[in-house]
Amino acid sequence: MAALLRRCGHKLAQGFAAPTPRFTASAGPARVVLQESSGVLETALLSNVRACQHELLYTFKSPLVGTRNRHSLQYSMTEHLCAVPSEGDSAFTDASSVKSSGEGIWVFMNHAFHTEATVYLRPVEHRHIDPTVGCVAVYAAKDLLPGEPLTFDYTLNEWEMSTPFKCLSTGRNVQGFKYLTEEEQQRAMPHAWPHVRQMFDEHRGLSPSVTGPRIAGAGSCSWLRGAEARAGRTEQGARAGAQTLCQLIKTSVRQTANRHCCAGPYS
Repeated sequence: MAALLRRCGHKLAQGFAAPTPRFTASAGPARVVLQESSGVLETALLSNVRACQHELLYTFKSPLVGTRNRHSLQYSMTEHLCAVPSEGDSAFTDASSVKSSGEGIWVFMNHAFHTEATVYLRPVEHRHIDPTVGCVAVYAAKDLLPGEPLTFDYTLNEWEMSTPFKCLSTGRNVQGFKYLTEEEQQRAMPHAWPHVRQMFDEHRGLSPSVTGPRIAGAGSCSWLRGAEARAGRTEQGARAGAQTLCQLIKTSVRQTANRHCCAGPYS
């Protein structure tokens, strides 16, 4: 998933100090900075500014791929943000190479469940510019101080993670939204991304409206394909009925015209 060591970042939360900017994730003054691991401190992405709750911290872009790995982040039903490509079929990846990348350092945001997370993520429409790239906005989930670690809830994006881990803060397993308890799912549902909510519905056998998004890929949205097939059969029947009605009307018109042609003007 998104963090190199899959931690909750609470060790970083003790005694915030404004860090020396190392890498910036956007143009201009660095709003977020990368802190390298040192002793008990882990590699993590930190806020470099004071931010109010719901304030936009920064945005990042990343290629969209069809396969997941340790550092990917689920973006839709079939796509994952991936700044660290996998080698072969392995889900385990080394993110060291993106430490010098302004765009790629988002993978060092660590996990915390949504009640404790310091930031939340929202998709930004970018497909009209480049359909192969996903764009995400990072907002403060609470008032932030410089040096505070940026943590978000992986399970709000991930339905089923390729490399689960244990949250050091809570002791809970982090495997994806699918593996939360029913109570945890209900609490997190309002914050989950649309694809997670849709996969939750499908997992429970619920069928979204046939006006829902069309998702490509084998095995995806079987309810939609079934509905389209039923709609197709209904449409074919309607066309056949309309053709029969038109034929009857044409026949009636011809018969009426023939009677008038054969009869005199006073008949």
